[in-house]
Amino acid sequence: MRVINKIIYLLLLIANSFAWHPTPQIIEDQVPQTAFRQLMDFQNFARPEYNAYLTAGLVWLPLPSQSSLSTEWGILRGFAFRQYMGMWLTNNFDGHEQKRGLSYGIGWLGERQGWSNEDFLFFPHRGDFSQINQVHTFGLTIADSSKHLLFSGGAQYLNAEDETLRWWLLVTWGRFSIMPNFHKGDLQFINTQLHLQARELRGNRDSWQNYLPDLDFSFYAKDSVKIFVSQNLYKQKYYLESAFWVNPGDLAWVALKFYPDPSRLLMALEATATKKENNDIYFGGGITTPFLRVAYNHASDYDNFFKSRGIWIIEICLGIGTSGDSFFALKAPKAAPSKISSTPVKKQNVDLKELRMEN
Repeated sequence: MRVINKIIYLLLLIANSFAWHPTPQIIEDQVPQTAFRQLMDFQNFARPEYNAYLTAGLVWLPLPSQSSLSTEWGILRGFAFRQYMGMWLTNNFDGHEQKRGLSYGIGWLGERQGWSNEDFLFFPHRGDFSQINQVHTFGLTIADSSKHLLFSGGAQYLNAEDETLRWWLLVTWGRFSIMPNFHKGDLQFINTQLHLQARELRGNRDSWQNYLPDLDFSFYAKDSVKIFVSQNLYKQKYYLESAFWVNPGDLAWVALKFYPDPSRLLMALEATATKKENNDIYFGGGITTPFLRVAYNHASDYDNFFKSRGIWIIEICLGIGTSGDSFFALKAPKAAPSKISSTPVKKQNVDLKELRMEN
């Protein structure tokens, strides 16, 4: 028993030594980052060649003691959480009909996040203390796949410190896309995409173009610019991705990713390095399967989960779209066929008379 107690004590000591304590201000500051990520996701899955997209997820922390809230009154024991769901559907969402001309779609992305002194899944606990944020993005789309053209617009609701309502526009033409976001007539940011990498999902099969980069440029109202680069290293399975600020010039994060299948539906292995505000660099990584993601100190969690670091995260997740009669994951260069095999099964013809004679 003494040995077991010592092991348990050692594990708790290790967990607490890497404890991450979010603050109410960090939770509040997460809202605009979540709003930006939702718009970027909408920009990526609402494409002229796509038909539908569905996403859902729930973050669970296996060591809840590491998400205690740090306040001016001390450390409060509880749970940090993140839950999200969304979909985008067009009038040809199943991809079975060969539509020509215009197609119409409607999309919604919703997320609730925050901290509570009691663990829960969907309904908030109105106990001693809780801080709950919500972000919702709505949009309508109209597209012409033959011209690789899409127009979209919508609204976004944020229940931050002061509840805000924003609106946005989206134009996609071929490999170029632009999305401005506004609040009370003021421009919040403009995000542009220049995806040069050839994608079979969009009808591009030139092998040499598979090694061109994908670029995202985010222009913020505070005169800051953030650039995201995704570079295919080998057969659209190995990728080097990075994000950095131009003004001020500073690295945000870098990641090496491996996808066994270019459709990105089966699995993803990632190793990341993140640079924090104090210039420290933290290394981490994760593995993603079709319905489960396990990560430690991952760069995306630092951006999307209250600047978390030094903790294990388990995420129950789903993200899948349709393009024609195929399935794809977000930002995937290729699709997975909806049918495993098109080869008919041959049935052997057996003569009943021969069976009777053998019996």
